[in-house]
Amino acid sequence: MNLKEWAAVNGVGYSTSRQWFLDGKLPVPARRVGGLILVDEPVPAATGLTAVYARVSSADQKPDLDRQVARVVTWAAGQGLPVGRVVTEVDDDLVRDITEILTSMCA
Repeated sequence: MNLKEWAAVNGVGYSTSRQWFLDGKLPVPARRVGGLILVDEPVPAATGLTAVYARVSSADQKPDLDRQVARVVTWAAGQGLPVGRVVTEVDDDLVRDITEILTSMCA
């Protein structure tokens, strides 16, 4: 973001923030690009928990669902992501809907 926007967001006058930049006292990294002064604000670290989602298309694939969840949870733990919720779905409705559509088309 440019220095003028940064100053407005942080409640500092533009003249003050410009002087801080020139004096090397700006509290965030910034650089001059042409006539602009761009502020490189650090991206805040992600906080919270990770949700894991796994889905299979029918109830007879339920063992596959358990393997998917285990694989994704293991990967998340390896990445240092704390898993707070596991969401699973067995999409029986899709199979039923397709069966009904095919039946009605054949009739």
